[in-house]
Amino acid sequence: MDPLERLSELALRAGVPMHVDACYSGFLLPWLERLGYDIPPFDFRLPGATSISCDTHKWGYGPKGASVVLYRNRALRHYQYFVMTDWAGGYYGSPTVAGSRSGGIAAATWAAMVALGEEGYLEIARQIMKAADTIRTGTLSIPEIKIAGRPTFCMAFMSDVIDIYHVNDFLASKGWRMNVLQDPPGFHFCITRPQAQPGVAEAFVDDLRVAVAYAKTPPPNPSKTSAMYGGGRLTLDPAFVRPYILHFLDEGYEL
Repeated sequence: MDPLERLSELALRAGVPMHVDACYSGFLLPWLERLGYDIPPFDFRLPGATSISCDTHKWGYGPKGASVVLYRNRALRHYQYFVMTDWAGGYYGSPTVAGSRSGGIAAATWAAMVALGEEGYLEIARQIMKAADTIRTGTLSIPEIKIAGRPTFCMAFMSDVIDIYHVNDFLASKGWRMNVLQDPPGFHFCITRPQAQPGVAEAFVDDLRVAVAYAKTPPPNPSKTSAMYGGGRLTLDPAFVRPYILHFLDEGYEL
């Protein structure tokens, strides 16, 4: 997780809104907190947080196309509304810039949430974290591999000893599809309900151990794995950027 408490303090100091992107974990972290896991504040308990996005189509188990954005108060939500008074068809108003949406998606999302209920979401979170804890414990027994940070259900694997991309090559040959990372090299594994099935976490640890042995004596060819996330570069005119940099320096920020 990003250091949201520090970012909240910064937002308050600067007098700007702070949006929390909880699309990936908003329907899982609250249940993990209830299960006793140490989850830092990520919601409106942060005084600087003004809005939060949360995808119901991920761990809410609704269909794709539905999501939620929460605002600290009604005044902030007011700015989300879109109104066009001079449209050729007359007055047009919408609660979002995207316009109207199918009611079926919202109905199906509601049905999923009602069907699962609090106990259903809690049990799913318990199963996911049981698998995640199994993978974490097993990985810690492999000295060549290290896990980045203090993750919950999404773990990033790295190594200072072997080429981690060769590890990923071997895992791919066994049917595992990891998300490859760069700067530093690595890959991450997001544990979801399919990986919470009996024996899956243990099988991954076993294959990871064999993959490390493979990476110690890899084939002469370069690894097939590559990562190109954020490859695009944005070039800004220094004359445009300079006033903003000077402003933040005057305010005492370190850049």
